[in-house]
Amino acid sequence: MTSKTKKKSPPKKTRGFLGRAWRAVFKWGLIICLIGSIPFAGWVWWLDQKVVTRFEGQKWQVPSEVLSAPIYLKSGAPWKKAELEALLKETGYRFGRNSQKVGWAARSKTKVSAHLRSYVYYNGFHPSERRIFSFVDGKLQIQSLNGHPVAEASIEPQRIGFLYGGNTERRQILTYRDIPKSLIEILTTVEDRDFFHHWGISLTGIARAAWVNFTHDSRRQGGSTLTQQLVKNMFLSSERTYTRKLTEIVMSLLLEYHYSKQEIITAYMNEVYLAQVGNEGLHGFAAASQHFFGRPLKELNIDEMALLVGMVKGPSYYNPERHPKRALSRRNTVLAILKDQGRLTPADYQILVKQPIRLADKRRTRSIYGDYLDLVSLQLSRDFDKETLATKNLRIYTGVDIRAQLAATRAMRRQVALLERYDKRLAGLQGAMVVTDRQNGQVRAVVGSSDKHYSGFNRALGAVRPIGSLVKPPLYMAALATGHYTWWSHIDDKRMRFNVDGKIWEPENYSRKTHGVVHLYEAMAHSYNLATVNLAQQIGFDRVGDTLRQLGVKRPFTMHPAMALGALELSPFEVARMYQPIASRGKSSELGVVLAVMDQHDHLLKRFDRSTKVPFTDALLAVTLDGMTKVPEIGTAKAAQHAFPDLTFAAKTGTSNGQRDSWFEGITGDYASTVWLGDDDNAPLDITGATGAQKVWIDFTRHMNPRSLPETLPNGAVRYDVLDDSFEIAAKRCKNRESLAFIDGTQPTSSSSCFWPF
Repeated sequence: MTSKTKKKSPPKKTRGFLGRAWRAVFKWGLIICLIGSIPFAGWVWWLDQKVVTRFEGQKWQVPSEVLSAPIYLKSGAPWKKAELEALLKETGYRFGRNSQKVGWAARSKTKVSAHLRSYVYYNGFHPSERRIFSFVDGKLQIQSLNGHPVAEASIEPQRIGFLYGGNTERRQILTYRDIPKSLIEILTTVEDRDFFHHWGISLTGIARAAWVNFTHDSRRQGGSTLTQQLVKNMFLSSERTYTRKLTEIVMSLLLEYHYSKQEIITAYMNEVYLAQVGNEGLHGFAAASQHFFGRPLKELNIDEMALLVGMVKGPSYYNPERHPKRALSRRNTVLAILKDQGRLTPADYQILVKQPIRLADKRRTRSIYGDYLDLVSLQLSRDFDKETLATKNLRIYTGVDIRAQLAATRAMRRQVALLERYDKRLAGLQGAMVVTDRQNGQVRAVVGSSDKHYSGFNRALGAVRPIGSLVKPPLYMAALATGHYTWWSHIDDKRMRFNVDGKIWEPENYSRKTHGVVHLYEAMAHSYNLATVNLAQQIGFDRVGDTLRQLGVKRPFTMHPAMALGALELSPFEVARMYQPIASRGKSSELGVVLAVMDQHDHLLKRFDRSTKVPFTDALLAVTLDGMTKVPEIGTAKAAQHAFPDLTFAAKTGTSNGQRDSWFEGITGDYASTVWLGDDDNAPLDITGATGAQKVWIDFTRHMNPRSLPETLPNGAVRYDVLDDSFEIAAKRCKNRESLAFIDGTQPTSSSSCFWPF
């Protein structure tokens, strides 16, 4: 028999020692782990607080956006088909075969149809509507789809700029409901296919990135989900370290723990950086859609959304404005991914991949609206601080008319360029223009320079220059207000001498000639200086000064005889303010810029109401305005009347001493426009109000479908045909008659039939 060899067991003392050692290691290891977990837990808690505070607090500093007035289209208004088509394109509408979709328009040989966008205005919500526009004898006719006539339609307010106040980020905030589902599908397909299934990180993505980085001995992939990208953009720097990556992972898990997928992807859509525009960072898909395509995000096509999603990978590298070929290639790569993932059919892919990149026209920039924005900032500075305007995403509704602003800007640039081309001595000619609503005084357009780009000096506000003969209508109004003068009254156009502070002042007419005794309407229409000074002396220079102040001239001045011929120095904006009571015939006096301010939740914060008090009767103002219609009819604005032979409008030309300033005031049924041309160095110019500023007004008015001033006069004013040589009401058969307006009670009391027996 063989016996088995038995293993010897360790002595009991040895077994006891090893057991105690292992227990000690486990015990102290557990204690060390617990102690070590305290700072880790504290770090995680600190990150959690940071995530919640940042995400639930003010996430972004969003500048206030400035919006134009709605564009009202009225049946019966003068319109051409091409003009309406151009306006729809300017406001971001696309033309196709039909207008079923919001933001689309269609056209035939005689009609235009459009599905107008809905919008929120300070006076309420305006729903979208489909309208058909036809043009009968040059007049607009609006109908609904069922053929019923419609009195008015409106195009939504247009964004004309932002008030940054030092903020360098441009955003437009979206809610989840605002995000097109197709954009979410494209973004998640390309950037994070498992977004709606993971908890903030993708283990497979991290593993894949780690393997690629290990095999290439460099960081080539990051394996980031959309949640991680959002965390990196909102909370972390752009450094590429493993510590930062660990922080990103923990914060992503915390973000997913606290918030829904809808909240996270909405934040991503608003946060993602997509371009640098000057000194402003373009953040969010909504702002990018407006910048690159000029349309709301929900109106983009699939290929346009694919372009924006493709830019996420490299905003600067794939910027379509700077690198169109790269952007096109990247867009097509995104479309190919969508096809491979079954999001696009092969047929749709073939159609979309052939589409060119069509970017928005960048004409509607600060170069056009910058001068108007200066006025907006000036008005709001009295009620809102800069930080609020720069960060609180307010919506500022103004009265700017984009048609008027574009027409005024282009007219100024065109005519100044032509004047400089024809006369080299006019090189460096500058200009300014202020356009107001004739009735309510809302400022519709402001041009502060003749330069193609925003110059930084707003001459509409800052060019304070002698106004020349633009002072005359208020002066003649002062005479009419006495009740002793009418437009038919006579005044002697003769040479006069004045002793002003020990110096002799002898005014002259522009022609250096005198004209004897003339009617008041003739003296103003032909801008006779001598007759005007004579009239001012008769009624009293102080009375003229009082009238100017009552018309809104707030700038201090001392009245002396030369003031009667326009030595008064005002800016174009101040001149527009002075003429507003006359233009509106007493309906308005103050000029309006901002109408209302609303917050991001559509709550009205402030509405700006203006005083309409005018210390003159409607009748006096209407009679004054009517007298100004003689200037284009028989006087210095004949060129404007020749350009618009069927238009009844009021006007006044103005030229300062030495021909240093060229002025024109034109008033139609819709607009009152003040135009100034001059040299920044105040050099003499070889132009007058008639040969300079008037040309700008004519150019502008040609593009505005002008309407005549109303024929009817308010209570207290009457119009009669009066004999030229005797103060009698003239029958229609009379040849030497003139149609003149009178304050009731100052008109002729006798009449003439101009009938002579044989």
